[in-house]
Amino acid sequence: MKYLMLLATFVATTSVHANNIQSHDITFPGNYYTTEIKSCSAINDLTTFSNERVVNAIDGLIGFDWHTHHHTNSSSMDISHGIITKPMGNFIVATHNAITTNNKTEIDIAIDFLVELARTETLLNSSGRKEVSEKPNCTDDWGTHKACWYHEYEFARQTLANYMITAIWLKDKLTTKQFKVVDTYIDNIYEKFIQQDNYSDETGIYAFANGGIAHLLYASWSNNKEIAVKEFNHRFAEFDKHIFEDGYIDNNSFRGVKGQWYHSYGTNIILGYVYIAELWGATVPTDLKQKIVKSAKLVNLAITNEKEFYSREYPYGDAPGQLPKDDPLNLFGPAYTHPIAISIDALMSVVTGVELEYDPIYISKRNYHIADGGIDSLIGFNGNCIKGK
Repeated sequence: MKYLMLLATFVATTSVHANNIQSHDITFPGNYYTTEIKSCSAINDLTTFSNERVVNAIDGLIGFDWHTHHHTNSSSMDISHGIITKPMGNFIVATHNAITTNNKTEIDIAIDFLVELARTETLLNSSGRKEVSEKPNCTDDWGTHKACWYHEYEFARQTLANYMITAIWLKDKLTTKQFKVVDTYIDNIYEKFIQQDNYSDETGIYAFANGGIAHLLYASWSNNKEIAVKEFNHRFAEFDKHIFEDGYIDNNSFRGVKGQWYHSYGTNIILGYVYIAELWGATVPTDLKQKIVKSAKLVNLAITNEKEFYSREYPYGDAPGQLPKDDPLNLFGPAYTHPIAISIDALMSVVTGVELEYDPIYISKRNYHIADGGIDSLIGFNGNCIKGK
């Protein structure tokens, strides 16, 4: 869940923790999270364009009216986003599998879908960053029929970011005419959902690093290192601001009984972002890296000693999220690591050297999301694939 709390705008390079990354530091790996897309057992090999269910799902996304669907079918705490996120998840996984098996027929199908989504301007009628900034915040009342404007924007942005990943993978296979259609669409995505003259400082760390990964995707697509530099410098400063010295994350770690969920959710995203940053040549400030290691250790603390994890008091008065720390009636179910954070074990190991403690509920529920495709929807790649699995 994401709550819109735009507190201020600032230029990241004014922070004493900014790393002052330069353009010459950046090298685009060519395929976002890797120089070469390889087969990976963590990706569901049944999600292919030869699967009729997959093709029908992606067909249903083309030209879909997400704005109307969201405000008709969602509440502020129950978002019916699967109607757009699952088909795009199918698209990105099927494309991954087509490329790794060098299946020309399925690569051609992927290109056709890529172009058709662009030609129909899919999701571009959704609320963008300017529109949502003028709308009221989300309400926290469970069951309300009032859909959250931010969630309309957030899930459109997240879905379109996954589109951009797929476009990057297919870029060198497009004809000049196909490239022009896709490039125009991506420019429009960037202008409406991603670009910010002054970056908004949001509370907490949520999907795609509060949109930061989408900035990086556009930088890679357009071969614009200046965008990547600005993004890295800003996001490192934002991370530094929102991660406390002991590793707790402002907003995420203090969501009442769901604190474990959202701490692990945010940590997974931070780790994914840091992995991309270092792969691309950006150096993470040492003091920030140390705090991120502490955040990873807190993921384990929440598993092994839940009471101690929740003993940390929120320093700014009432904690966000308006949920109690205790759940005596089990209204929200047992606490566990967020199951959508399917890369957290691999990324904790690779980025921080911390091994994830065994969390049986998380493992069980995570398997459902892995079976659904295998791409981590919070960061746009599966961390297990970088470990050579």
